[in-house]
Amino acid sequence: MIAAATSRFALSYSSLLNKSITSSSTFKKTADITKRMKETSNFQLPSLADLCDDHINSPGRLSVVETGLFFQFGKLPCFYGQIQTVRCFESNPTVREVLSTPGNRQVLVVDGGGSKRVAIMGDQIAKLAVDNNWAGVIVNGCIRDSAIINGLNIGVRALGTHPVKSLKTYPGEKNAHCNFGGVEFVAGHFVYVDEDGILVSEKPLH
Repeated sequence: MIAAATSRFALSYSSLLNKSITSSSTFKKTADITKRMKETSNFQLPSLADLCDDHINSPGRLSVVETGLFFQFGKLPCFYGQIQTVRCFESNPTVREVLSTPGNRQVLVVDGGGSKRVAIMGDQIAKLAVDNNWAGVIVNGCIRDSAIINGLNIGVRALGTHPVKSLKTYPGEKNAHCNFGGVEFVAGHFVYVDEDGILVSEKPLH
């Protein structure tokens, strides 16, 4: 009986050990994959660190926005897409107009002149962006209704928040070349965003 019990224990221990090794191996493989890939709602995005490493030999194609300027909003910390642009100042009807059209996973870059006196985007416009399949919005200015926007399936970067809504009087300019954060944003180029920053490229990087 003792020999049989010992044999059963050895088999049980061996089985547990094999499972542990398999689990450890699976975990390592998963860790290796997730090291280079960050998952959002419907696509996978390589980290900005990896993109910079992979494309370091073509620095003319890459521009990184000055760090420390933008705060993260929305449920998606990571997003990317082809750039569309709007330039406006404390008046947002063109922002609403553009985000009311199909986004096709693009990113709208809004140059609000860096104003912190009003909010260029609130929850209603952000919901339009979600409904129309925009990947994200980058605002060189402020947003409001941030608590609601943080529950929406979209990526947002902005200089901060402000409770006062913008004017509706002055039209903005679509497809304008926008310059802020030490980077030029051009409609048709590509932008990549994650927790490390904002990267702009003339061509897609993955």
